[in-house]
Amino acid sequence: IAVTYTKRSGEVLTTIKPLRIQPSFILSQSPEHPVMGIAVLGYGMHGRRNVKNIYNNQGCMVRYIVEDEPEKIAAAKQDVQELEIDEAQIIPFSLLDKALSSNQVAIVIVSSKTEMKNQHVRDALLADKHVMVDKPIATTIDHARELFELARKQGRVLLATLPGRPGKSFSKVIMSLISSASKITVERLFDAGSPRPTKEIDPNDSDVRELLVNIAYHDCFAINFCMCMRPCEVTATRNPDRTGAVILKFKYPNGCVATIYGILGQFEKENQIFNVSGERLNEMRRVDHMNINDVPQSGTEKGFRFTQVYDYASKDALEQLYTAASGRTDIAIRVRPQLMEQNVVDCLRIAEAALASLTDGGSTQPIYYW
Repeated sequence: IAVTYTKRSGEVLTTIKPLRIQPSFILSQSPEHPVMGIAVLGYGMHGRRNVKNIYNNQGCMVRYIVEDEPEKIAAAKQDVQELEIDEAQIIPFSLLDKALSSNQVAIVIVSSKTEMKNQHVRDALLADKHVMVDKPIATTIDHARELFELARKQGRVLLATLPGRPGKSFSKVIMSLISSASKITVERLFDAGSPRPTKEIDPNDSDVRELLVNIAYHDCFAINFCMCMRPCEVTATRNPDRTGAVILKFKYPNGCVATIYGILGQFEKENQIFNVSGERLNEMRRVDHMNINDVPQSGTEKGFRFTQVYDYASKDALEQLYTAASGRTDIAIRVRPQLMEQNVVDCLRIAEAALASLTDGGSTQPIYYW
């Protein structure tokens, strides 16, 4: 069925959904025209969430889950049984070609380990699949450029799940608070029982580089998206109060300073705690931030504290990719691959500057985008 609706802005949108009566039976499916299938590579927190999003989407279905680790395979089997996803096959990465060569798979979601993402995205694009990849899509600028160029060459959609694009990550109130602040602090929201790292921060450690890339993709980009600008300099230092932790200070062209606290092992934690303050926030009316908690600040500055949750962002990203892959060129255009590519490259430049600062003992490093 095609559902057409009009937004308050007057924009008319149409989304396409095959009718689903129960999890394992879809009216529009036939041997010649199977319902759009998805292969999920990797079954960590992101992969598991993606499978549940696909199940709830109801316009597409899980065809393959690809995983090697026994604990994650057991979790996949349990979820498949509980959700009654009878069509899903759980296979090891040694049989990845089986999923990529299947005519029942149109989309591949890459949630595998960081060191394997680049190759998995490349393999999926070469197999003429549309691809959605969890952060990070790449850890070097050259690899990012190559993947987007390959997607253009293959005529496929390559979508990276950056905060705010695509998906409804931020409300207008949150965006107003962040863009009006002169001081911002951000840290990830950890579960009470989450393990803490035991090794120190070493700039030569690949895990530290991955941490800085992750912070740039997620925490820094969240601020960039809301402020519609990028930081011009960064200072990165070890956090003296916590093992395996870093403190990044970003300065923006409007004078705002954003401090981001990162810690090894945070890669699968997405929800953020924001503290924002500044004189410009004094001009905001109480009705503009009714659901935001006031935070006492020194002097005359008004401050606010809130938690940013990303549960719906990945669902919206899947919906956008699914609709674009269905042949809706007007929807596919909204993915704006050139802008997404530039955002990814910008994030990697930010991470490189942060690593240079950390290596140089916490010196302030300019960030060059051109």
